[in-house]
Amino acid sequence: MADKIESIYQTRKADFEDQLAHEKKKDNTLVLFRGLIGLIIVAILVFGYFYQLSYYLFYPVPLILLFLILVVKHQGIRNKITYLIKMIQINEAALLRLSDQWTTFIDTGEKFTDPDHRYSQDLNIFGRGSLYQKVNAATSLLGKESLAKLLSKESSLQEIALRQPAVQELGRKLDWRQHFQAIGMGNEGQDFDPIPLFKWAEEEAILINKKTTSFIWLLPLLTLTLFILAGTRQVSVYVAILPLIAQILIVVYCEKFIPQVFRRTQSAVSHLERYSSLLSHIERENFQSPLLLDLKDKLLTQQQASRQIQALAKIADRINLRYSPFVYLLINITTLWDLSTLRKLEQWKQQAGPSLKGWFQVVGELEALASLAILAHDHPEWVYPVVTEGKPSFAATDLGHPLISKNSRVHNDVSLAIPGTIFVITGSNMSGKSTLLRTIGINLVLAYAGAPVCAKNMKCSLMKIYTSMQVHDNLEQKTSTFYAELKRVKMVIDSAKDKKPMIFLLDEIFKGTNSKDRIFGAKTVIKNLSRLSTIGLVTTHDLELGTLADEDPEFIKNYHFTDKIVNGQITFDYCLKPGISQNTNAIALMKLIGIEV
Repeated sequence: MADKIESIYQTRKADFEDQLAHEKKKDNTLVLFRGLIGLIIVAILVFGYFYQLSYYLFYPVPLILLFLILVVKHQGIRNKITYLIKMIQINEAALLRLSDQWTTFIDTGEKFTDPDHRYSQDLNIFGRGSLYQKVNAATSLLGKESLAKLLSKESSLQEIALRQPAVQELGRKLDWRQHFQAIGMGNEGQDFDPIPLFKWAEEEAILINKKTTSFIWLLPLLTLTLFILAGTRQVSVYVAILPLIAQILIVVYCEKFIPQVFRRTQSAVSHLERYSSLLSHIERENFQSPLLLDLKDKLLTQQQASRQIQALAKIADRINLRYSPFVYLLINITTLWDLSTLRKLEQWKQQAGPSLKGWFQVVGELEALASLAILAHDHPEWVYPVVTEGKPSFAATDLGHPLISKNSRVHNDVSLAIPGTIFVITGSNMSGKSTLLRTIGINLVLAYAGAPVCAKNMKCSLMKIYTSMQVHDNLEQKTSTFYAELKRVKMVIDSAKDKKPMIFLLDEIFKGTNSKDRIFGAKTVIKNLSRLSTIGLVTTHDLELGTLADEDPEFIKNYHFTDKIVNGQITFDYCLKPGISQNTNAIALMKLIGIEV
């Protein structure tokens, strides 16, 4: 199956490379052709001038028109070349993802890391080598934030039920997804922040009453009329100058507030065209799943979103005249250009401003869902879990870690079907204990996001996930490793007391203290959490914790991982087995790396 998926991406990449080579040939031909026509035009003008031919300026007009047509056509070819390069890059990234080289992707989601989050730090949701880094295909800031939210925030059962068919449908729409991503790749390395634009769109308009609107176009018209009359000596030039002076004073006064408005809209000019194309791409697609149809319907109101954003882009583009100071000064004084632009912006704001944020959010949500759909497409053997409400439970067969290479991944069956069930996992170093916790946790994250999970079957209830795994000291807060772990464990216990469904994953519990206190504390915590009807797993090197199963065999279960030492080499099978571990390998590991013991 993986070979088939790889073949799809390789074929697409090769097709786009062939198209790119063809377009580059056309590009080179047009460059030569345009240059030749330009030389001919110059030659005709020079020849006509020196030989004083009648009407020689009109001779090259057909060639000039042809030249302008070629300029437009050439720009179209250049745009297609840019698009094809992006499509090649997208398929190259897909091949890297399939070959487990996705850790080279630039966007790791590091900015979304939160050391105090319930699970994201321990489960590698953000940062280098994270779930976010593997799946993210969002190009907009809102898309990246939407994906981060899906992977780190709580979801309702209804939201999960809506997302699953949406992700499944997008998984089948490979061409649509890649084109959507290519459109969004317009400004690499730039995360456009639309918040200032949203704030502007929500503010009250100030120049939309009829008197102001009439004044903005009547005054320049009056000035122009008076100057024409002054030129024909029908009125005094001083009369014509008076409204012009008024316009100059208006321009000077408006400089107090217009630039502030323009700055918020001008920063979005280069991105509005891209958003218009993204919205149009959504509007034109025939979706089937309820969530995707709902997102599309938000764009197809009386004001079609893509057209409105296109209109805003054209208005905002008028601001760029300011980059030509001399031309701008002349036009602004004579036509009240800035006021006219501001009036157009505010008319647009009154009509479409309240919808702007919602339209942009639709793009972000689609980008997040399209990112999760990559997993659906690339791993058709993965399943969509059954997520239910009610008491905490988790059951999966052939459960594997989605970030581990398929060739290295080991699958296990796990079942915590009864509230209060706790697995005490023992085993030697590097045997797979921590990986099992992360495997369960990260698949739950995928399940609640609406994505497929790395398993043959999986059923779980909607639960809060709590972890305590990668706990570190904090010199700034003067917090030791042990104290930091105590705070995490207390957070777990406090949540369990709320009687809401939860699952906890505790790795090497209380490893920061002496063995006597560690064992006593761990036993107490495990018993209390079991009585509070939570489910969870605790890993430990303290084999004495295995005696808890003797005290409460119905709820506390012992499982372990094993290793083998053959000819001084340690091997692991990473398979979960019932019972307490009988193996230790610390001394063998010391000898293996050269420490004399």
